[in-house]
Amino acid sequence: MLAALAAEGAQFDVVICDPPAFAPSKQALEAGLRAYERVAKLAAPLVKPGGYLGLCSCSHAADLTLFRNASARGIGRGGRRGQLLHTGYAGVDHPQMPQLAESGYLKAVFFRLD
Repeated sequence: MLAALAAEGAQFDVVICDPPAFAPSKQALEAGLRAYERVAKLAAPLVKPGGYLGLCSCSHAADLTLFRNASARGIGRGGRRGQLLHTGYAGVDHPQMPQLAESGYLKAVFFRLD
């Protein structure tokens, strides 16, 4: 879908990508990070200059730092530069338990692209 939109030359002020859990386990982490990077790479050209790109993850194996880095790499590989504006987490309906890191699986990063 993202590639088809890019082929049409479509661009938007805001693009939000919320794919399924690409890294549901430690064994799937590397492949999952490549998949998140690919989503960012394909989505970045769809954002108008000065527009916003939101990328979400529900993979507990990919922590925030790994997800954010994969997203930033993908934006760069998509030929764009971005500023990280906001990092989001789950709402109060998904509380995190300090003793269980995996409970912090919902995360999102929001960039403004040049």
